Amino acid sequence: MMVGIYGGSFDPIHIGHLRIAEDVREFYNLQKIIFIPAYHSPLKPESRASAEDRFQMIKISIKNNPFFSVDDIEIKRKGKSFTIDTIKAYREKGLLPVFIVGTDAFLTLHKWKEPEELSGLTSFIVLGRGKDSYDDVKNYLKKNFPFMDLRTDNSISKKEGAVYYFDRRRIDVSSTEIRERIKTNRSIRYLVLPEVEEYIFNKKLYRG
Repeated sequence: MMVGIYGGSFDPIHIGHLRIAEDVREFYNLQKIIFIPAYHSPLKPESRASAEDRFQMIKISIKNNPFFSVDDIEIKRKGKSFTIDTIKAYREKGLLPVFIVGTDAFLTLHKWKEPEELSGLTSFIVLGRGKDSYDDVKNYLKKNFPFMDLRTDNSISKKEGAVYYFDRRRIDVSSTEIRERIKTNRSIRYLVLPEVEEYIFNKKLYRG
């Protein structure tokens, strides 16, 4: 079964994450998208909300979508969250995971744990973000991972090591902006689902 693994801090999860995940599911005809919040991303500052709060906000956000699920595998593992460990765990279950990641994170792949081995275990769906373009990804791969195949079609092959560049929609919303707006007492309405907005304010998250 081909599943999309969508990893990240999700601090907090917002409408951009959700809509792009739905676009990716449809375009690549994936059976499921599994959101996996990191306990602690090695290349990012520590998350502002606790792992449990971030997990709950994802759960609330996806509850009405039968194609979405959330897994706390990295939270239970604690410590630094390494993608290769998660991908190996899914392969052991007999699943074929494809890893969904934004260009901002993918363009640091050379700093990830065992990136060459990882590329032999999964393919990547790379989401265009910010000012990053197809050419940025192409040049990055040429310099760092020339053996990886860059594609723009939607036929995900069972052969690992391919990079599928996805840029059919960009939503200019970021978790950083949401946290900043809360900190400065500005509205986050329509940036997150209403239930997540309520959760954030009830729990007094991102205030300080």
